Amino acid sequence: MKEFIEKSIGMEVDIKDIDYNGRLPMIYSSLYDFKIASMHNIEWLIAIPKEKINLAQLRKNHRQIEKLLDLRCALYIKNTSTYSKNAMIADGIPFIVEDKEIYLPFLGILLNSARERTIKPVQRISFLTQKLILTAIYERWNGVTVTKAAEQLDITKMSASRCFDEIDFFDMPILGTKGKSRVINVPDDIKELWSSIEVYMRNPVINSFYINDNLNLPVFGGMSALAEYSMISDNKYPTYVVAKKDIKDLALKDRLVDIKKDEPGCIIQEVGYVVSFDKGGAIDPLSLLLSLSDDEKKDERIEISIREMLEEYVW
Repeated sequence: MKEFIEKSIGMEVDIKDIDYNGRLPMIYSSLYDFKIASMHNIEWLIAIPKEKINLAQLRKNHRQIEKLLDLRCALYIKNTSTYSKNAMIADGIPFIVEDKEIYLPFLGILLNSARERTIKPVQRISFLTQKLILTAIYERWNGVTVTKAAEQLDITKMSASRCFDEIDFFDMPILGTKGKSRVINVPDDIKELWSSIEVYMRNPVINSFYINDNLNLPVFGGMSALAEYSMISDNKYPTYVVAKKDIKDLALKDRLVDIKKDEPGCIIQEVGYVVSFDKGGAIDPLSLLLSLSDDEKKDERIEISIREMLEEYVW
């Protein structure tokens, strides 16, 4: 830390450990280690998170620490996304990214010693990136590079790299580095991971078609899939999923029914992707969860079945 800071700013910095027990609430001592830095009679604090902390909490903690100690405080972070870094700069939050970058606005310093990737803004996650993330979760990827991810999904390296860029932009806690390479590392606690990334995920269903007869397709969706994963009963007519690229092959136009007048033989859900999953006769559990409507999830029987499915097949 000291060597990098001094090399970056071109002056000596004295850095010492400091204990703020008694001056800060215990929560901050449990979340951060602290050091005091001084140079040319200017003192400032360095707060080092003991574990990964999300951006919203970092902002709140930083504001309170500076207020309570009446000291300028820089966050020392081992790694961060371009999105989080730009957000901290916009908020004027000082930070040091280990061996990469220094932003100390109270000293007029913004130095970048690492080659910067330009990450384009993303309005919403792509279906391919969502497929990559779900595949990573089910297969418990660890140290999977762009090249390996491309091989796993049978896509180009360029497409896989774009997926990594989207994950980086949304600051999802599965992207890390190994040497100079970006890698996907899925943590052990999938339930906690899902709670942090679900907000970015999309309903995979693009369109639903009500068909006059049962096509007996190979992959169930909707309530039919939930019936495969749990003890809940299916609807009177089955629901199937078909990938967008295959939907035209079914020639559905002449098979549609008006559900206000007639009961369909089945429902076909056109989906943006299909993830390979052990239970191949049904859409994967997390995509199923995303595809169910809020009204369906309010049904107690469905809520219980979803919980059972996730406990058995995902968490």
